[in-house]
Amino acid sequence: MNPMLAHLLMRLYPRLWRERYGAEFEAFLQTNHGGLRASVNVVWSALYEHIFPTRRGTMEQDSHSFLSRSVRAPWAMFGVAPIILLSIAYFVACLYLWSGWRIFLPGADTPFVRIGGPIFGLANIYFQAGKFYYFGAPILVGWAIELIAARQRVKFVWLTIGLVLTAWLGSTAHIHASRTAVHRGLGHISMGFTLGSSIQSVYESIFHALTILSLTVLPYLIFRLQRARSICT
Repeated sequence: MNPMLAHLLMRLYPRLWRERYGAEFEAFLQTNHGGLRASVNVVWSALYEHIFPTRRGTMEQDSHSFLSRSVRAPWAMFGVAPIILLSIAYFVACLYLWSGWRIFLPGADTPFVRIGGPIFGLANIYFQAGKFYYFGAPILVGWAIELIAARQRVKFVWLTIGLVLTAWLGSTAHIHASRTAVHRGLGHISMGFTLGSSIQSVYESIFHALTILSLTVLPYLIFRLQRARSICT
């Protein structure tokens, strides 16, 4: 694994855990094959360590046993973890928006509307990429949840809870950014989770949630179908 990536993944763990296992675990990551699955596994392990700190055992045992914990505590892996992952993803989205606001639209009251005309060039590419990431974050989180569920063969009910929670949060999340509007937040940017103030907006939120749920659950259903066919043959 790339040394920089190994160091960043190790930093996801709590401070006390890093003081005890950090150097050894980072060296362990660097000497092993690194891929998307390995990175996702380490992220899940770090999240679980924040919820249930390790009290005994060796580093190697801890680094390999966390997937089994999703079976012993599915409410944490599929109830709490989606909230934490989405919180991190939305924090990155707000930071991305704030940076673009300062760079490309320093005099505008809000980065969502530009007085005098539309946004072109590099600024348009920058904000479109941020918009794509913002709407794709719940789907990426849902796929990460499915990866763990597929590997551990977790009951479908727990996976459903995690995916529904992710879809609901993704469909009700709204970013507010204005220099003049009165709202709480950092850098004139804040987030809220609401279904909407009108019947139409509620319907739009429900449709958005169903869209997220469909896009996240489809790969899992395809995986289960392929697995069933391979068993039959």
